[in-house]
Amino acid sequence: MSSRFQTVAALALVALAAALLARHYFKKRANPGCGSNGTCGAVSPEVKKLQAKLRKG
Repeated sequence: MSSRFQTVAALALVALAAALLARHYFKKRANPGCGSNGTCGAVSPEVKKLQAKLRKG
């Protein structure tokens, strides 16, 4: 293999890895919390009641 091909292939792999890491980072930041539906197994029923009360106003 020529050195030019190796350079281009290495740059392409680095760019792909950077794109995947950025995608993962921004996807994780888009939905912070306990999940996409907002349920979390660690939240007690009392906290859920309080959250519902606060949402109602």
